[in-house]
Amino acid sequence: MKLWQKAASACAGVLAAVVAVCSGAMLLYARHTILDMSREQVRTKQRDLAVSFSEMAGYYLRDTDSDAVRDSLVNYCFARFADNTAVLMRRDQTLSSALDIDPSDWLAPRADPVPVPEPWGGAYRDQTFFEGKIRDRDVLMAASEVVVRQEAYAVYVVEDVMDIHRSLTVMALIFLGVSLAGVALGAGAVTLLMRRGARPLAALSGAARRIAGGEYDIRADVDTADEIGALAADFNTMAQAVQDHVAELSETAQRQRLFIGGVTHEFKTPLTAILLHTRLLQKVNMTEDERRQSLAHIERQCTWLERLTQKLLKTVALKQQIAKKQVPVRELIDRVRASTQQLLASRNVALETACDGGTVFVDEDLMQSLLVNLVDNASKAYDPGGGEGRVWLTACDNVLEVCDAGRGIPAEALGRIFEPFYMVDKSRSKKNGGSGLGLALAKQIADAHGARLEVYSAPGKGTAVQVFLQ
Repeated sequence: MKLWQKAASACAGVLAAVVAVCSGAMLLYARHTILDMSREQVRTKQRDLAVSFSEMAGYYLRDTDSDAVRDSLVNYCFARFADNTAVLMRRDQTLSSALDIDPSDWLAPRADPVPVPEPWGGAYRDQTFFEGKIRDRDVLMAASEVVVRQEAYAVYVVEDVMDIHRSLTVMALIFLGVSLAGVALGAGAVTLLMRRGARPLAALSGAARRIAGGEYDIRADVDTADEIGALAADFNTMAQAVQDHVAELSETAQRQRLFIGGVTHEFKTPLTAILLHTRLLQKVNMTEDERRQSLAHIERQCTWLERLTQKLLKTVALKQQIAKKQVPVRELIDRVRASTQQLLASRNVALETACDGGTVFVDEDLMQSLLVNLVDNASKAYDPGGGEGRVWLTACDNVLEVCDAGRGIPAEALGRIFEPFYMVDKSRSKKNGGSGLGLALAKQIADAHGARLEVYSAPGKGTAVQVFLQ
C-alpha cells in the first residue's frame, strides 16, 4: 500500500471514529433532552389539570349537593380542563377517562401527602410519576390526589410517547445516514488531498529513478512552500552535485582515455623513424658520418617523445596550463618535416612547405605534435597506388594551414571529426593504422593554446585545416 493510501485510510478511520462519537453523543443528548421535556410536560400538564380542577370544583360544589349533582359538577369541572390523556378517579371508580387502561393498576397517588389548603376548601397533594411500558406501549404517567369538599379524587395524565420514541429512532437513522455520507465525503476529500499531496513525493521518486538510470540532468519539478518543497530543493541541489561530479569524473575519464590513446597515437611517428634508423644501423653499411646522423635523429625523436608524453599528460589528462614561448616558424616546420619524412615516404606522399619566416608564440613540442597529426591525417586522404600525393604545410600571419587534394570529407561528417575515436571511413582508416584520435588530440592542443581550428573540405577536392593562433 502506498503512503498516501495509508494516510488516507488512517484519516478516514479517525474521521469515522470522531463522527461516530460526536453523533452518538448528540443522539444521547437529544434523546435525554426530548424525554426530559416530555416528562416535564406531563408533570406540568397533570399539575395544572389537578390545580385547575380542584379550584373550579371547590368553587361550584356545596356540602348540601346531592350525590348526583356532585358527580355531575365534578365531571363538568374536570371536562373543562381535561383531554383524552386525562383520567379522573374517586377511590376505585373511574369518573372520566378516554383510555383503555386503568392507571391505578400502575400508579397510585401518594398515600401520605401534605395537603395544601385552597381558598375553596380543596387541597392538592404531592405528585407521583411512572415511566415504562404498558401493553407494549411506552407511556409517561403522572398522578396526584385532590381533595374537594372532603372528597378525595385521583387525577391522572397518561401520555403515550410511542411517537416520541419512533421519532427518536427516525432521528437516529437520519443521523446515521448523514454521518455515513459525511464520512464518505470526508474520506473521499481526504483521499484526494492525500493523493494530491503525495504527487510531489511521486515526482521526487520518479526523478530519483531517472537519475539512477543515468539521466543526470533530470530535476524534480516541485514548487511548494512547505517541507516537501524544501526537500525537493535539497534533492535538486544533490542531483546537480551528482551531475557535476559525474560530469567531472566522465571528463577526467575521457581525458585519461584521450591521453592514453593520444600517447599511443603519438608514439607511431617517432617510433617508425626510430625503428627505421635502428634497422639501417644494424643492416646497412654506413659511413661514420651517416651513422652519427642516424643516432642523432634517434636521439631527437626519443627526446621529443619523452617531452611530448609529459606535456600531453599535463595538457590533456591534468588540464594544466602550457608554457609558451616565441618559436621560429621555419624551425617548427623543419621539425614537422623531419618527424613525418619516413611516414610520408612509406605512403608515397610529398610534403611541401612555405612560411613567412616569422615566429609564433606556442609550446613547440605540442604545436609540432598538432601539425604532425594534421600532416599524418592529410597523407591518409590519398588512395594507395593512386600515384604520388601531396600535402601542403604553410604558415603566414599566425595562421598555420595543412591541406591536401585527396578524397575530402562529407559535409555531414565535418561536425564530428574532432570527436575522440570518430573516423569518417572506419575500414579505410584502420587499413591506414588510424584510431580516430589524431584530430581530437589536435583540437585539445589547439584549445590549450587558445587557438581556433577551422576545416574546409569538399568530397573529391581535398581538405584544408587552418590553425588560427592568438
